[in-house]
Amino acid sequence: MADQDATEVVPLEPLREFGTSVYEACGVPSEDAAFTVEIQLTADLRGVDTHGFQRLGWYAGHLQAGRYNPTPSLEVLKETPVSHVVDGDGGIGQLIVARTMERTIAKAKQTGLALGTLRNSNDWGLAEGFVSFCTTTSVPNIAPFGSRTRISGNNPMAFAAPRGSGPPVVLDMALTPVALGKVMRARAEGREIPEEWGFLDIEGLPTTDPETALSGIIPALGAVAAYKGSGLSMFMNLLAGALPGGYHSKDVNIGKRGQFLLVIDPEIFGDAGEFAEKVDSMVEQIKSADPLPDVGEVFAPGEIEQRAYEERIAAGHVVYPASTLQELRELSSQMGIPLEV
Repeated sequence: MADQDATEVVPLEPLREFGTSVYEACGVPSEDAAFTVEIQLTADLRGVDTHGFQRLGWYAGHLQAGRYNPTPSLEVLKETPVSHVVDGDGGIGQLIVARTMERTIAKAKQTGLALGTLRNSNDWGLAEGFVSFCTTTSVPNIAPFGSRTRISGNNPMAFAAPRGSGPPVVLDMALTPVALGKVMRARAEGREIPEEWGFLDIEGLPTTDPETALSGIIPALGAVAAYKGSGLSMFMNLLAGALPGGYHSKDVNIGKRGQFLLVIDPEIFGDAGEFAEKVDSMVEQIKSADPLPDVGEVFAPGEIEQRAYEERIAAGHVVYPASTLQELRELSSQMGIPLEV
């Protein structure tokens, strides 16, 4: 069992080589393997290490078991000047969503606004560009308000908006009280989770046991705000599942996820530079807010992650919990691929 407080500094380049080799060994073409690794390393660089290489073994397992398609052929099923419906052919979600987002952005450059939907996809991460909104369906783990039956997924969503004098403002969140990866890590490290995270056992009582939390009732946005989260979860299913003609709610499974992408060029409403200045003004007002006595600094959405990214990319390394590095070493041993860290 790994020490829950232990962390290790890991250089980027050996991780790139290892991750790319793992995907290649699972049948993913070299270019796609390298592209996917960069997306996952970006999560680690931003400090969102529950969505980076912590999941490498998970993805490799799905590829080896045939649940993910290593060589998907993206097919446009329906298209207009401002929209497209894409079939992801069961590929790695982070890869096929990024490719679909690139295509959606290209449309937005021509028309000012574009929408993309994707079906038969998998797990994915943060997407940015212009003013953007993205959401995804996910495997059912959320119980509707007042119930104990898992009907919907935690259906993550991301918003991004450009600034005039800094990196984009980014809000990237799921509907679970906290990322489930944090609960999984607590389970792997043999420690309890805070009761204020809002997870419930199957009888609807608060729990601090991660195993019970993962198998119990997961209320969207936590127990207190579950009535709001339940409604949000339904509408994310509507946009990313029902709208593209894909699977939704209880029918979502691996290879059967869907995504909804919206990209807006601020120029269709006015001057893009003026808009970016207004975003700067919003950030400045947030930063100037008087902090509470036990709060050192007030942060805008995505600022903590961006700061971590800048620090880590400059240093050329990421910082992993000991449990994550232990899992990577086990994966290295299982697959016979060296991890030189």
